Amino acid sequence: MSRGGEVPLERLEILWYCIAAAGLVLGLRLAQMQLVQSAEWRLAAERNRSQMIHQNAPRGRIYDRNGVALATNAPAFSLIYLPPGKDQRHQDLKPLAQELARQLGRDPDDLLEALEQAVREESAIRLAENLPTQTMFRLSELKTIYPGVDLIVEARRYYPFGRFASHLLGYMGKMSSHEWRERKPKGYRVDSRTGRLGLEKIFEDELRGRDGGLRMEVDAQGRLKRVIDKIPFEAGSNIHLTIDAAVQRAADESLRGTSTGRGAAVAIDPRNGDLLAMSSQPDFDPNAFLSTDPAEVKSTVLELTEFNNAISGAYPPGSTFKPIVGLAALSEGRMKPEDTVYCPGYYTIGGRTFLCWDHKGHKNVSWLMGLALSCDVYFYTIGLRAGGAAVERYASAFGLGQKTNIPSFKAEKSGHLFGPETRKKAGKGWYDGDTLNLAIGQGELTVTPLQMAIATAALANRGTVWRPRYTQKIVYADGRPDYVQNPERMSVVQAKESAWDQVQRGLEVVITSGTGGGARIPGLIVAGKTGTAQNPHGEDHAWFIAYAAKPGEPASIAVAVLVENGGHGGSTAAPVARRMILAHFGMADPSAPRPLNPSKTAVPGPIPMPLPIPGRTR
Repeated sequence: MSRGGEVPLERLEILWYCIAAAGLVLGLRLAQMQLVQSAEWRLAAERNRSQMIHQNAPRGRIYDRNGVALATNAPAFSLIYLPPGKDQRHQDLKPLAQELARQLGRDPDDLLEALEQAVREESAIRLAENLPTQTMFRLSELKTIYPGVDLIVEARRYYPFGRFASHLLGYMGKMSSHEWRERKPKGYRVDSRTGRLGLEKIFEDELRGRDGGLRMEVDAQGRLKRVIDKIPFEAGSNIHLTIDAAVQRAADESLRGTSTGRGAAVAIDPRNGDLLAMSSQPDFDPNAFLSTDPAEVKSTVLELTEFNNAISGAYPPGSTFKPIVGLAALSEGRMKPEDTVYCPGYYTIGGRTFLCWDHKGHKNVSWLMGLALSCDVYFYTIGLRAGGAAVERYASAFGLGQKTNIPSFKAEKSGHLFGPETRKKAGKGWYDGDTLNLAIGQGELTVTPLQMAIATAALANRGTVWRPRYTQKIVYADGRPDYVQNPERMSVVQAKESAWDQVQRGLEVVITSGTGGGARIPGLIVAGKTGTAQNPHGEDHAWFIAYAAKPGEPASIAVAVLVENGGHGGSTAAPVARRMILAHFGMADPSAPRPLNPSKTAVPGPIPMPLPIPGRTR
């Protein structure tokens, strides 16, 4: 101890060293905050007095080949929440969630979870979009009661023709938490919507654009005071399709009007493979996914049929396969057009009897009438003459049994090729009875409506099998040169010119004098083939394929129509193809009765409302 209460010099030195060290630490920390971390602290201070309100960039538009907007944007009110601070307690959010739930018709627990997430993330969150005017006025009153609640105007996706081409265009929807974590580095927010199906999903990166926003000054209660800064958005790129809106609309509405309302219709330009229409029924309204009514959204999700019958449905082609059988037999020299076959209504081979669809029989028929009347016995005979191997080879050349690899449609099915070679690869044998089934498009042979449209286009252009394309061009928003998708040949069917002549002549006779009379159109050259495909699970499927041209011009449209459980192709599927062809050439339907009191349509755009569907005939 020290004498007389004096402190030893050594202890004073230690104390001064401690004070100096503490001062040095504080000085260094102050220097770090003032110099090294100045930007970070400045941002934190700025965050305390401001909030960024993100505004969705207008998504790129999708147009048809004629400039008709199929997917665009519309202004809409959105309800946002700006969390006043991280210290906001759970009990403060609960009454707000309950009030919003009452106003919006939403689950209060879901809203509470969203509010808590906004507090954790310390960022604004969108609670509701596309609010009706009345709801918007009611919610505006909450701004004076609950801190952080506000309304903004922004662009939202809008499909002006509703259910139009829904499987092709797709729809917008919210991301899962896993998807958001993956997309967050690309600038996506937790409440961002992305393309969930079809072209909206395929072209997500091109259509999205870059969001903008408003940096707003807020008071201690989270109320917006004034705009500090405005960050401009960058609109997405525009997509121009090969689709013809008039043909697509005719396909959609005609299929809905069939007896079952289920099936698919595809139209292709035989000159270059342009996809003019691709309809799958039943369809859906993509606008319903953007509704403010949770019940409507939930109902839409539950009833959503994402299965695209046009590319994913595989069916026996039935008699629509007969032109390929005829081409094989004619080109290989196994028959002559004038050769006649007697049809008693059945064909017997190896102790088995194979029936013709007309049990009374067609009597003596040659090539033209055999195809026009779709005589099964005639095709049993020429199928055996050509041989299963030749028929299989020609079917493969037309692209059957193979995916078209239409860009980015991963759900496309390949169907199943049927023939001796396919059977051999599977370790099984081939018999004459199999050839008879193959000759009428039955047995194990299955195709998609897209494949049949491509094959029909090849029948029209004498052998060029085009890969279908749906993108005409992409006009990039950032000024890059437009992307243009060029036509692409998949293969060429090699056959004699005389065989092509006979097949095309026969397909024309089907329309003028045979089973395809329901697709006859004065002033146009229409060629086609009906088909009825056996279905072990119910009523037969109805098929119709056709191509059409103005006199003296090459065919500019090829169509394949399938109506599930539709029965006879001539009475059910042919009228659908007929309306699509009429729409393609801009012709009115002379056989359709006009309504006595036509009402004004609420559908915007230059596409005229189609006339009522003609009465079905047997």
